Parts: sequence; structure tokens; C-alpha cells
Amino acid sequence: MEHPISHCSITSDPRSPKQAQEMMMKRTSLTELREEMRAVARGERNPSPRPAAPLLAALSMEALELLGVLLRERPETIARVVELTGRAQPNVSRSLQQLALHGLVRLVKDGREVRPEPIARSFTVDLETGTYEAKPVTEPA
Repeated sequence: MEHPISHCSITSDPRSPKQAQEMMMKRTSLTELREEMRAVARGERNPSPRPAAPLLAALSMEALELLGVLLRERPETIARVVELTGRAQPNVSRSLQQLALHGLVRLVKDGREVRPEPIARSFTVDLETGTYEAKPVTEPA
């Protein structure tokens, strides 16, 4: 079986852990968070790094298999994912919701159906700051 995450790198940030934590915690109000989000949406800055521990905890063998199916097969519905994996629908839906929380999958409502879309092919974990950055999926040729 091909590994679904095609690339995962672990790096060390030259900043001290305290500097990195201060940088992550510099937002002090909802207004500052809103302005940061708008700047990211306009392409004026990169999003803040995400904590890696919850992502790593969510990447079970089942989750990795599910990501592999999404990246290789591009199923149009959750029902098709259930067929491809042989897993129960509630289990697949729950796993997809977890992957969506971590920015690896997007769940697109299409009428009564939900289409799971992989949005990350790989991610980089920074061990010094305990954060990760997901690399986007490029559309198939």
C-alpha cells in the first residue's frame, strides 16, 4: 500500500522555544485575530503555525488509510469512501471530521451529499516549536 502522506519533514526552528511561543501568543484580542485572518485571506501574510500534537494524535493507521483513499481515488461522496474502505459510515464521517479540523480535508456539502476533498498532501512538523504546516494538494493532471 502506498503511503498517503507523500512527504512529511521534521525541522528545527532557529528561534528559541520561548521566542516561538511568544510569537504564537502575540495575539491578545479578538480584533487582532480577525485582522490576522483577513491579512492571510488577502495573501498579505502566512497563517500562524498550528500545534502539531493534536494532528499527530489524530493520524492513526485508519486515518492515514483514509487520506490515501482520498488522494488516490478522489471519491465524490462519503458513501463511496465507505465502499472503498469497507468501514462503517459513522466511523468514516467521524474520521473525516477530525481530519478536517486539522486542515487535511475539506468537507463540501453538495445537496444532501458531502464530498470529502483532500486539501493537504504533506505536512512539516517543527519539533522545537511543536507546530506544523500543511502543504496543499496540487490538482491532478
